Amino acid sequence: MEPSFMLERFRNDRRKLLEFILSAGLIKGPLGDPPDLSGVDLDTVSADYVLDCVKSGGAFVPKDATSRHNSGLNLPIMISAPSGNSFFLLSKPDLLGSPPQRVAPLVGVKTTNDLLSCSTSSVGIGVKVPIPESKTSNLAPTTIPSQPTKDVKFSLGLPSFRTGLSDDDMRETAYEVLLASVVHSGGHKPCFEEKKKERKSKFLKGLRSRRDGSHFQLDDTRSDLMDTIRGQLEISEAMDAWTKKGLLNFCLRSMPNRADVPQISLELLGSLSRSDFPTERFYTQWQRRQVDMLEELLVDPTNSVASEQQMLSYLLSNIRNLEEWANLSHEVRTDTLDWIGKFISRMSSMPEKFGVSDVAYYWTGSYYFTVKLYEKLLCSVFDILEDGQIVEEAEEILGVLRMTWSMLGINQMMHDTLYGWALFQQFVRTGDVLLLKYTIVEVQQILSNIHGDSEVADVNVVCSVEVFGYRKDLNLVDAVLFNIYLWCSTQLEDYHLNFSEGDSQIFEGILTLAIISGTRFSNEIIETKVPNPSHTHPEAETENGVTSKLVRLFVERSIQRTCQRVQDALDAKSKREQKHPLALFAKELILFAEKEYTLFTPILCLQYSNAGVVFSVILHQYYLEQLKPFLEGISGFSESAIPVLSASYSLERCLANIINSTSGESKPLPITNYLDPYQIRPVSAPLILHLVNVRHEKILGWTERAILIENWEPLSSQQKQASSVIEVFRIIQEAIDQFFDLILPMETIHLRSLLIGVVRSLEAYLQHIISHQVDKSFLYPSPPTLTRYKAAVNPFMKKKPVECVTLDEKVVSQIENLTVPKLCVKLNTLKYIRDQLEELEASIKQSWVAIQTADHHIYGRSEEELTSSRESVDELFTIFDDIRTSAIGASNVILDFIGARAIFWDMRETFIYLLYRGGVKRFRLDTFLPELDGILDRICDLIIDELRDHVVLSICRASMAGYIWVMLDGGPSRAFSHTDVEILHEDLNMLKDLFEANGQGIHYDVIKEEAKQAEEILELYSMKAEAIIDKLINSSKQTYHQHDHKKPGNRGAKDADTFLRVLCHMKDENASEFLRVRYQLPKSSDYEETYGREKEQTLKSPFLSDILKGNAASNGWAETGQRSFRIMKKKIQEATSEIRQTQW
Repeated sequence: MEPSFMLERFRNDRRKLLEFILSAGLIKGPLGDPPDLSGVDLDTVSADYVLDCVKSGGAFVPKDATSRHNSGLNLPIMISAPSGNSFFLLSKPDLLGSPPQRVAPLVGVKTTNDLLSCSTSSVGIGVKVPIPESKTSNLAPTTIPSQPTKDVKFSLGLPSFRTGLSDDDMRETAYEVLLASVVHSGGHKPCFEEKKKERKSKFLKGLRSRRDGSHFQLDDTRSDLMDTIRGQLEISEAMDAWTKKGLLNFCLRSMPNRADVPQISLELLGSLSRSDFPTERFYTQWQRRQVDMLEELLVDPTNSVASEQQMLSYLLSNIRNLEEWANLSHEVRTDTLDWIGKFISRMSSMPEKFGVSDVAYYWTGSYYFTVKLYEKLLCSVFDILEDGQIVEEAEEILGVLRMTWSMLGINQMMHDTLYGWALFQQFVRTGDVLLLKYTIVEVQQILSNIHGDSEVADVNVVCSVEVFGYRKDLNLVDAVLFNIYLWCSTQLEDYHLNFSEGDSQIFEGILTLAIISGTRFSNEIIETKVPNPSHTHPEAETENGVTSKLVRLFVERSIQRTCQRVQDALDAKSKREQKHPLALFAKELILFAEKEYTLFTPILCLQYSNAGVVFSVILHQYYLEQLKPFLEGISGFSESAIPVLSASYSLERCLANIINSTSGESKPLPITNYLDPYQIRPVSAPLILHLVNVRHEKILGWTERAILIENWEPLSSQQKQASSVIEVFRIIQEAIDQFFDLILPMETIHLRSLLIGVVRSLEAYLQHIISHQVDKSFLYPSPPTLTRYKAAVNPFMKKKPVECVTLDEKVVSQIENLTVPKLCVKLNTLKYIRDQLEELEASIKQSWVAIQTADHHIYGRSEEELTSSRESVDELFTIFDDIRTSAIGASNVILDFIGARAIFWDMRETFIYLLYRGGVKRFRLDTFLPELDGILDRICDLIIDELRDHVVLSICRASMAGYIWVMLDGGPSRAFSHTDVEILHEDLNMLKDLFEANGQGIHYDVIKEEAKQAEEILELYSMKAEAIIDKLINSSKQTYHQHDHKKPGNRGAKDADTFLRVLCHMKDENASEFLRVRYQLPKSSDYEETYGREKEQTLKSPFLSDILKGNAASNGWAETGQRSFRIMKKKIQEATSEIRQTQW
């Protein structure tokens, strides 16, 4: 709107408001009489001065009002509002820099800004409800600040006024007609005598909102109702007074049978004079309006030649000219009005036009005047002080307006039509949901009475309306319904822009209103607007009728406009994010579809059950038109095409879900029943396979790197596996996520390639663990030379050293690197691999099932195909069994190795080389148990609970093997007599008790089975030498040189080798003599064992003290390990006391 036009309009409204206040009787002049406004320019009157006079009751002095207005021109323009005072600057604040950062001091009382908020539910032509850009997760209702709206201009296509009557003229005339109708109906006799009313006008008192709960009531209900109508029509008390005075004769004399508007205007012209008006201006405007009314209703421009029409025009021109009219004598004026009255009577007796019965001829010629007049009367139903809300007295007001029907030629059908039209316009202006509901009720009432109602024939008011590009004459009902449909369809054809989450009720109401009002024009709508059914899949059109076609129209138009807006912003967004426009477009459409499904589809489906299917089909087809050239242009293994294919497939899956959830089918059907899927599978299949194969090498490279930097230290006290295995599975999981994040149609060959990559990575990891293991046989000491027992006679005789086999340095380095803590971490890692493999398999299967389910919804597969696919997938996962087998095998190797490593390597210098050396009582087993206890404590801290018993059992088995090694391969320094057997039994039981740990360690039956061979060997030492010699002779005829030495743990108690070695370590002359004669074995006194000497010197009190300190330091270890072996603490203390008393 042009600024000059708006300024002129504001000035005009300001003048009218001041006229209304000054004529309401609230302000007096200096002498107590009404103020004389003749010669006063209201544009120069200060509005603040007038309001101050109203509040204080002071006298109105025009000079003072003008002076205050002029003085205020030099001050900033102020606007008083509930939120505070606002002002406009004459300077340019943009050139003054930024405002100060400090908080301004408070002035007065802070008020809230409730009245300036505007809900998003307001819908109008000028206000676009904001929609969050590309976001559907923003589900909270939003508000937008109040902003000026453009005037909503509706037109029923009625002819315009020839005389230029304004809205104010029609409003004032409507009130005059209402008063005359009330008088003419006999239902109310207004009091025309002037009364001094102490109360202020209802309009001015209504400045406070009814929402405050205050209601002003008068004793006279009817008078109060008329005052309400007068206030709603913005009629001043002064105008009300002179109108009632003018109608006094109309009331008192015998009233005509048919009163109409021309008669009312003529009656007022004859009854009122200049003296009845407060100012000359009021009288001039009033008289010209009355003349314009008569001319509009009586003058026939098509018959201007007729003598009566010429005479009428001449007389009306005389009345319009105030100077000429005032100069005429009373008789001439009376004759003029009488002639016009007779003309009105003759016109009233002529037959009606347009088929409208029971009304005057000139009414049927000027039907548009009555329609517009009644519209003004209906406006009194809406509260001008509360944003157009329906007043509480609406029913009573409508009852009063009914009195005008006979005068205006209104019937029930016309009233319903015009009232529905008024409600609709008020809704468009305010956006109030309640008004929308009332409009729907009225339109439904119109449609229910439109068939078979005789009154419909009386509404043949011609309205020239533009219908889909051409003008067409419609009756009043159709014109109203078409205008309602036209506005609703405009909103609905872009409903994604015009409505947001908080507007669901308004959206539903407008949709309902569009459908019920559009039924009258179904043929025109279908022929001109509904899309060609060939554009959509025939399965999407399972319902017929106007409703379904209208919904499809709204959905398609809104999709087109929304997609066009998205496409307009794609190029800039693509350059900014460096992504393909089609990929971004598909993602935006997914958000768009989700919003549609959440907000609009449930409402659309109330009118058309397949609305969701229609939306999905149309959107799918729209994107296909953009995607098809891209698919045709793909060649070779272009990884840049994958984002576009993935986004397109995601969109198709999203639309398939919407179709399945809204189609009403109990069992999901493939979308091939509704549309043709995108041809993504043939294009994406080779790309996926190529991409997965390329990633295999990357995964393997990162896995090998993680292994090479591994030092086999536990990750933490809670996570006891190696850090490298965490990294390997993170790499694998990332590859799996990338695979399934492709969101593309997958084949079994793609899954197979993925699993091969996973298996290759884990095989490389396991192979690294296994390849660094050493054969357990390298841990065992080389067997010493077999000798026969013979006590030394000459201590100064030179002795032969015992020969020992030296291991290769490389082997020794490998063994030294395989420490017990590292072996524990490896065991934990292998167990972690097996556990994670189970979770990984379940996760892959779940993701695969989800992909295949979505794929089935799109492409559709038979039950046989699905069953075959599941079986082939289960067969693919058997590839993980090889990894499980390898992990279990590696764990068994390490478990078998860790016990031998602890006993035969870590405790070789103590347990293996010193136990019973030089005599049973010299180095008993309890001397070495604290060291073994510390090893077990450390293992229990490092190993996970699931593997603890297995590792401890390995230590137990190795300990028994070491004990047997001492008794059978102890060398020349060890010899046992019959009296030592009891001590040996005690030591063996002590070892067994250590591992049983009062029931908290290994089960007793297991320990008993492991110690069975040691028990049997001890039984051999308790036997006589002759008996063992007999067993040896009976069991083997081989000589010593033919004997093959057996490793620890591989002997049996009844082997010839065992019998021979028992005889070699027996303190028995018969045994010694047998060995000398039979095997020519040398004497034990001829050899000297050098290994273990350094340990022998330190194995006194300081050594044991260090062991005990080590145990004390282990209090920070796991309590589980310490409780398992707490039984040894008392024995360790006793051993310490004995060692301190020993003489070396």
